[in-house]
Amino acid sequence: MVYNHTGEGGAWSQSDTTTYNLYGMRGLDNPTYYELTSDNQSSWDNTGVGGNYNTHNPIAQNLIVDSLAYWRDTLGVDGYRFDLASVLGNTCENGCYNFDKMDSANALNRIVSELPPRPAAGGSGVDLIAEPWAIGGNSYQVGGFPSGWSEWNGMYRDTVRQSQNMLGSVTVTTASMATRFAGSSDLYGDDGRKPWNSVNFIVAHDGFTLKDLYSCNGKNNNQAWPYGPSDGGEDNNNSWDQGGVAADQRKAARNGLALMMLSGGVPMMTGGDEAFRSLNCNNNPYNLDSTANWLNWSWNTDQSNFQAFAKGMIAFRKAHASLRPADFYSGSDNNGNGLQQLAWFTPAGALADSNYFNDANNHAIAWRIDGSELGDSSSAIYVAYNAWSGAVNFVLPSPGTGKIWYRVTDTCGWAEGPTQVRAPGSEDSIGGQNTNYSVCGRGALVLIAK
Repeated sequence: MVYNHTGEGGAWSQSDTTTYNLYGMRGLDNPTYYELTSDNQSSWDNTGVGGNYNTHNPIAQNLIVDSLAYWRDTLGVDGYRFDLASVLGNTCENGCYNFDKMDSANALNRIVSELPPRPAAGGSGVDLIAEPWAIGGNSYQVGGFPSGWSEWNGMYRDTVRQSQNMLGSVTVTTASMATRFAGSSDLYGDDGRKPWNSVNFIVAHDGFTLKDLYSCNGKNNNQAWPYGPSDGGEDNNNSWDQGGVAADQRKAARNGLALMMLSGGVPMMTGGDEAFRSLNCNNNPYNLDSTANWLNWSWNTDQSNFQAFAKGMIAFRKAHASLRPADFYSGSDNNGNGLQQLAWFTPAGALADSNYFNDANNHAIAWRIDGSELGDSSSAIYVAYNAWSGAVNFVLPSPGTGKIWYRVTDTCGWAEGPTQVRAPGSEDSIGGQNTNYSVCGRGALVLIAK
């Protein structure tokens, strides 16, 4: 849903700020439907694609709410994703911009009031998902939307990308990684929202594909047809070509996808990423109606193997309720006894404390989720993530009384091939408590206790 601007757009150009397209609303009542500058002579723009729709005006709001209700009641639509949704939280109608989620008269709160969100347990209602940013002012609002709203978690995207691709130039602590993997309680727990209000993603339709995120050091949008040319595109992508090593690019993509499927929150994928799709480093191909930009169903071996990995990780997530927590995980006791909902471990097998979490020199972390506490009959799941370039040895914690650990997948070289995520009953036996397992550089391990 794009309610931040309309097809009438903004001024024709920077050199001609007085000429505008007029298709409908601008001719009917320009200052009601559009936010203008204080002298009413120009549009006010927080979108980069045209003047702001005047979302705080009740008449302009009627168009938003009535259209949403029409699609819900007449067409059965029960979920909406809102483009540049911070504009819907604007409290200014003339010559300014200010996001305020507490303003009961803004469009965000009116939508929640008149189109009640779906309850946590399911049933009737709608899902409201925000792209929680726009351009300028206080428009970056990841975690800042009111109750009833879910959000694209841009901090999840940035933390995972930086952990995988930017170590040495960006500081990433294990505390920041752990917070994102556990559902981002810092963003969504302060106003009664839950892990499922966090829409976790690493790539979206805007920007690089999953493959290109790990295959390109920068955008290449000016190339010839069919992969270009395209204008625009983000310059700061937190991308890296893994030194140009194709096997490492595949491993990095497996890592990113696996971490997303193992994190608290709702994973979001872009069509084609499940089959390792590339756009040859074009990160803004909106204008390309070409074979290069269409989904291709003729895959090579690497693409088929990656699709098998994606299917396996989706199935694993679907099979384990403990990976889809309805509320934020509770932690382990201070000495690691028992299998409580969530416990964090250092590679040495000790419980991770605040000193370990906040030391920027640490780049490996493991966690154990107790499924029996969360409606998951398969007991414990263990995940180890090594962001270092070299291998790290992990000492495994207890899998529970009478159980041992079995390997579901290891995103390292072991995972090349069509059976890289083991189906239930075919997992490899690894061992019990204090077993050593070496996780390769920039790799991840998934175990299950049986």
